[in-house]
This record gives sequence, structure tokens and C-alpha cells, in this order.
Amino acid sequence: MRPSVFRTVGPSARAAVRQHGHRQPLRPAWSGGKRIMARPQASLREDVRMLGSLVKFRMASDWTKKVQSIYEMYPPGHLMTEESTYFNQGYWETGNETYDAAQEALAGLLADTVGMREGDTVLDCGFGYGDQDFYWLKSRKPRQIFGINITPKHVEFASDRARREGVTDRVNFQLASATEIPFPDNTFDRVVSLESAMHYQPRSQFFKEAYRVLKPGGVIATADIVPMPGAGPRENLKAHALGWLKWTVDDRNWHDRDVYAEKLSQTGFESVGVTTIQPKVWEPWRAYITKKVADPAFKPTVSKLYYRVLQKAWADPELLKRELETVDYIMAAGTKPLT
Repeated sequence: MRPSVFRTVGPSARAAVRQHGHRQPLRPAWSGGKRIMARPQASLREDVRMLGSLVKFRMASDWTKKVQSIYEMYPPGHLMTEESTYFNQGYWETGNETYDAAQEALAGLLADTVGMREGDTVLDCGFGYGDQDFYWLKSRKPRQIFGINITPKHVEFASDRARREGVTDRVNFQLASATEIPFPDNTFDRVVSLESAMHYQPRSQFFKEAYRVLKPGGVIATADIVPMPGAGPRENLKAHALGWLKWTVDDRNWHDRDVYAEKLSQTGFESVGVTTIQPKVWEPWRAYITKKVADPAFKPTVSKLYYRVLQKAWADPELLKRELETVDYIMAAGTKPLT
């Protein structure tokens, strides 16, 4: 998952009230024949927290603290879906989906890519708020999922949800780095990373750690962001909404999909495949968020400060469109040999 000044997601409203102290009235809505509660408006407390995290980011010299502070800027009330706390760009089959549906579709595609199945033991690296893990528990029925993340607030949020839903025996979240995975060799059937491996310092070390903790025959899969083949340096990007690519992506990770495949193979993985899904990610995502930010009905749902941040990020959607053509979005997978 990646930070951005233009993504929002929302938790279940009651969870948000409990976790973040919102006091706005909860708004009932209907989805799929079931009554749901729409996410509450971001609170002043979250605006203050956002500014504090920005100061921490500016002052941080340590890479981990820098990435942590960026993600702490975006609590659930500062996110752009209606019901979930997904933190990814989404996979848009038609371009007409809700943001919630597109993000869940990306989680489903990653599960398909890794071959997740009933009875598996799964490691999810960089899990964000953990939505995909709860979705996989229901849709793929793995025996157990372990999530690791370097952002304490994400670990706390996901762990609280697991306790509320009574699934702590099947999903466990802990504070740890994907480049120093705190599990023994040959532990997992599947290792996944949903839009977070571009932050790892470096990604190739994550590949080595994933290889170590996978059982023979186990599979790694990532949904990841890299440059398109032949794209120029990140420093040439001017769109404010893409500033995070300069701030939180390790230079060693900024290479195209062919190099990505080579690094997986060099680690020892077999049956390596790296496929671009760029056309079904970036442009429909850009179009959706552009439309949402411009909608007068959206403005009252977020704080004044956050709305100004969004306006700045989306001040030139055509520039963003051109620059996104230079950024790839890939699904990658590889298998640890049986012997």
C-alpha cells in the first residue's frame, strides 16, 4: 500500500468512532441488500495528526520513520472509499466500479495470482489496515494469515478489528519489517505484498526473506509499482499527486518489470511471471478520483484542511494523466523449488 494525498478510505463507522474518536453522526446506507453505516467525516483530531505526521516526515532521517510518518498522515477518516479501509489503487474491470469494489478486486487478483487456497498459511507483508486479509479469510479460507507492517497504528487498527470479529485464531498482525521477517524458515505456503513492496529497503531483500520463509513449493506474489520500460527518472515527475514516488520509494526499487523478473529469478524463484495491469489501474483510478474531488457533494464529507490538500494534489489532472503513462503497475509471482 502506498501513501497519497488523494486517496481516502473509510472503516466501518462504529469502528472508526471507537478507534479515532469521531463524533459526527453516522449515516445509514444500503449495499447489496444489507444496511451499512457510511464512514464518518474526518475529525479535527485527524487534521492535527496529519500535520504532526507531516512535520515528522520532514524531520525524519531514518527511512522507516519517514515511511511510517507518511502513512500515519492517512487515518481512515482521511481516506476515499465509502465502506472499507482498503489502501490501494484498485483493479477496474469496467471503469464504472466503486472504489471499494475496485480495491477488493485487486486483492482478489493478488489471491488468484499467488494461488491462495483453503488450508494455506499466508504471510501478508505491508497489510495497511488489513481489509484484504479479512476478505481472504472469507473468500479463500486459508488456515491462518499473519500480517506484518512497520506502521504501529495500522497494526493496532487491524488487531482491534480481528478481536471484534472473533478471528484472532485465524489472523494475527504484528509490527515487523518485510526485509527482516520474524518467522522461521519454511513456514508459509504463500507470501503476498499488496502495493507495498516498492517501499522496502530494498525490495530484493524482501524477495530473499520471502524465499527463506516459504515452504518448498510455496509461492510469492506482489501487486507493485515500477516505471514503464524506458521511462525517465522519478525526479522528472511534476504532478503533485505523484510526489510520494520521490519520497518513499527506494532508488534500488525503481526499475522496470523485466528487471523485476530477473531479481525474482536471481533469488531462486522458478516459474517467474511479471505481468502489467497498468491500463486497468492508473487511468480509471485517476478518472474516478478526479470526478469525486470535483463533485460538490464530496466537499462536506471531509475536513477543510484535507479538502485543500486534495485540491492541490488534483490541480492538474491532465498532467497527472500524462505522467501516469510512465508508471507501470504489475502483478508478479514466483515459486520456491521443491528441492
